[in-house]
Amino acid sequence: MRSHTVVTYTSWGQRVQSSCCGVFVGVALFAGSFPLLTWNEGRSIERYESLEEGRKNVVAIANPADTIDSSLEGKLVYMSGKAEGGADATPYDPTFGVSPSNTLKLKRVAEMYQWEQNKSSHTTKTEGGGTRTETTYSYNKKWSDHVIDSTFYSEGHHNPSYMPYTSQTFTASPITVGSHYLSQGLVDKINWYSDWSSDGSLSVDNIADDYGKETAKVYGNGFYLGCCPGSPVIGDEKISFQYIPEGEVSFVAAQMGESFTSYSTKRGGSLLLLRSGYHTAGNLFLLAERDNIVVTWLVRFGGFLMMFLGLKMVSHPLEVVLDRIPCIGRFAGDLIGGASGIMTCIVAAALSTLTIAIAWLAYRPFFSIMLLGVVGGLVYMMKKRAAATELGDRQDSSNDATNISVPMVHARIVYSDASTSAKAAQKTCRGVTTGTGAGCPTTTSAVTTAWSRGCPPDPGAGHPTPVGGTAGDVDGTGSVPVINGDFV
Repeated sequence: MRSHTVVTYTSWGQRVQSSCCGVFVGVALFAGSFPLLTWNEGRSIERYESLEEGRKNVVAIANPADTIDSSLEGKLVYMSGKAEGGADATPYDPTFGVSPSNTLKLKRVAEMYQWEQNKSSHTTKTEGGGTRTETTYSYNKKWSDHVIDSTFYSEGHHNPSYMPYTSQTFTASPITVGSHYLSQGLVDKINWYSDWSSDGSLSVDNIADDYGKETAKVYGNGFYLGCCPGSPVIGDEKISFQYIPEGEVSFVAAQMGESFTSYSTKRGGSLLLLRSGYHTAGNLFLLAERDNIVVTWLVRFGGFLMMFLGLKMVSHPLEVVLDRIPCIGRFAGDLIGGASGIMTCIVAAALSTLTIAIAWLAYRPFFSIMLLGVVGGLVYMMKKRAAATELGDRQDSSNDATNISVPMVHARIVYSDASTSAKAAQKTCRGVTTGTGAGCPTTTSAVTTAWSRGCPPDPGAGHPTPVGGTAGDVDGTGSVPVINGDFV
């Protein structure tokens, strides 16, 4: 492998100019991401509904060999059977005289030995806001099925400007399944190639042109055009073949006479499904739905990436401007660059999600409203449960307060509804003898406590007399109990 290194410098002014031009590209990418994401959601929903419609309406043709049923004209049908090319429809490569039997498709694969350039760059910032870029170019030889442009390669690394032979595909025509002919759309979906092994029919004498006859030699399962296959040189070419043998296929399409065409759904989509081997109609639709999901997420990621790159390019001039600050410019620019990268990623993710949600609301309003209702109900239930849990914690904390004791010298019992007539009758309430007359408390909830630090309790007229203790000592223990956070 050969390599060489090139060092280039970019001034701060050039960087500012480049970043300002990048702003326009960034705005275009950012603006273009919204219609892309919106279109993708519409396409995905349309495809899903079209597949659901097809699943419900498809009619199976049990025996492909049966005569064509005219009552199925224009209807969506399912069929599984052996795809055949016919004795007179075998694909044939006229240039090299290759024609495998029992084949649906034949592909000639032409590859040329060429130079390929690889490069790696490392950029550092310089004082004054400029940059120094060190680029290493390396070259290696490889087989390629197309011409590699070497216009800007270094001296001694040039490739031929054309290939004597190019890759080409040959197809049997027509291809039939039973008494039906496959349409071009279905034939295009037959693409599961495998390497063809020579049956001994390869010969230089079968090559049509003189150049091939003079330079080619049989090599493996194909031909080699060059001096020595074991030591190839730039410009050598090799020819190999791939094929698709006859075999069973399963497909869903609209019947049209003796052939088929795409089925147009009420939703505006089209259905034309084909897979290799035996598959039920349901499995064909399931595989198509999976493909739809994959495509949807790939386009979603593409839209997010467009939005992210657009925002990053719009914010890049700020990073370049900060690089101009003496001493700390390079570090400030790197800091802002990293921070802007994180922020643009968050913003792009949020805007992409919001765009997808709005698109869903536009394309499927009823379903979206139902989904929002379910989400709203779940949020409400979670908040309600959190509130109940918080209330329970508070009650547990309040009950724990009953274990607190306060020396009786610090508390005086006060009854807000006490009166002198309370001496008429007596009853016991949590160890406190109270009157039953007007104004006397009958429950502990009527009892409140007032602090009177250093003042001895005074029962007074109409106030209860504690049992087994002095006023304020309701249980004779020398302390005032607390119920639900209140002293009693």
